[in-house]
Amino acid sequence: MSNEEALFIVGHELGHYILGHVRQGFFLGAGGLLLALYFLFRGLHWALDRWGKDWKLYGQEDFASLAVLLLLLQVLLFVSSPVISGYSRMQEHAADVYGLEVIHGLVPNSAEVAAHAFQILGELDLSDPNPPPFITFWLYSHPPLAERLVFAHSYDPWSKGQSPKYVK
Repeated sequence: MSNEEALFIVGHELGHYILGHVRQGFFLGAGGLLLALYFLFRGLHWALDRWGKDWKLYGQEDFASLAVLLLLLQVLLFVSSPVISGYSRMQEHAADVYGLEVIHGLVPNSAEVAAHAFQILGELDLSDPNPPPFITFWLYSHPPLAERLVFAHSYDPWSKGQSPKYVK
């Protein structure tokens, strides 16, 4: 990467800090963990009441009930994955905006610099530039590469006489 592209990446990562994504992620993660533990507790008791005798599990103290708990955890993570991924994509997009705004005026042709940085990172990660919408919805924690490239080239509030969203 060139120095300008590295500057954009630093701006993007600083955006996560300035926009409070680290703090938000910590508190939402803690709240989500408490909620998940509650659902796992209820789900384990429900599953043991319903199938415990068939599985020869005699209560939550039975070490074999750990397998049921892990199965419920996998189901919970699978079901909650779109919500977690969607929230992460929103934060990543906001950090992209911040990174573009930070380097505007410091780097000539900042949109092209940001797009090239996205392209380099996509090539290094071997990511699909344009995945199917369902895969993006369910699995992607970052916006797809094609969307990020289009956004980098199209975000320009300065030429429209608008003020930037984050960096004034």
